[in-house]
Amino acid sequence: MSWLTLLPMALVLAVGVAFGAAPLPLHPHWAARTLATIAAAATVTAVGTLVFITVNYAAGIFPRAAERVPEWALFGDDRPVPDAIGVPAVVLTCLVAFLIVRLAVGWSRQIRQAQRSCRQVLDCDAPLALAVPGRRRGGVLVSRGLLRILDRAQLAAVFQHEASHLRHHHHRYLALGELAATILPPLRRLNSRLRFALERWADEDAAEAVGDRALVARTIARVALARSAADAAPPGMPAFTESGVVERVQALLEAAPGRNTITGPLSLTGAGLTTGCLASLAWQLDRFFGLTLPYL
Repeated sequence: MSWLTLLPMALVLAVGVAFGAAPLPLHPHWAARTLATIAAAATVTAVGTLVFITVNYAAGIFPRAAERVPEWALFGDDRPVPDAIGVPAVVLTCLVAFLIVRLAVGWSRQIRQAQRSCRQVLDCDAPLALAVPGRRRGGVLVSRGLLRILDRAQLAAVFQHEASHLRHHHHRYLALGELAATILPPLRRLNSRLRFALERWADEDAAEAVGDRALVARTIARVALARSAADAAPPGMPAFTESGVVERVQALLEAAPGRNTITGPLSLTGAGLTTGCLASLAWQLDRFFGLTLPYL
């Protein structure tokens, strides 16, 4: 096993940290797609690298069982993985598997609970609006508190915002970002950028649908002022005033952002190709280049 095996994970992690450090100068829908692509590639690369090392470490401990492992899943040499690398890899692989299962169970439970309440108005004073995914049981969950403080035009803006979340399946983006941030804590800022970009994406869709950017800005501000910290939505589902309220209001009071018909696709393609190649090379990188490098 060479140190080159860890290079893809380190590079993708560095890309994720860099993209999380500053906002992307793109339309929110391109920014969200780019950030989600990087989050997905970072997750695949990290998990792939850990599993790769774990499999090869286990192959050194159980040589008979290793005969059943496909050749492509093993390093290009017969040197065993040192205990100093193999043991932490096994522990981290088990930890990552536990975190993935825990997140999946938590998301499923939250979505089922929200779906059960989705067909009626939520009886609470907190002003809540939540996009609940699901083809048959999904929809927009609102509270009596929200209906009480907003007029008809403002409610239309809220429903257009939440409809954008549902139409573009933003809960999947949120799941990717949350998973990446859980497995790789340095990507928490990237996850925050992603969540903000999704809200801005829905804001712009709502502003275009109602034809009044200032109305959407006032609605966001009014709902945010009426909410408390205890009214936070589940992390796997987008809520109306979920993040970056001040920045979102300021953006809506300015001119609509450009569509980035050229720079947007180029940025997404570049990020996807770069991180995707690194993710695929997380397996067999040393064999791919045919290099003999110092061993760990």
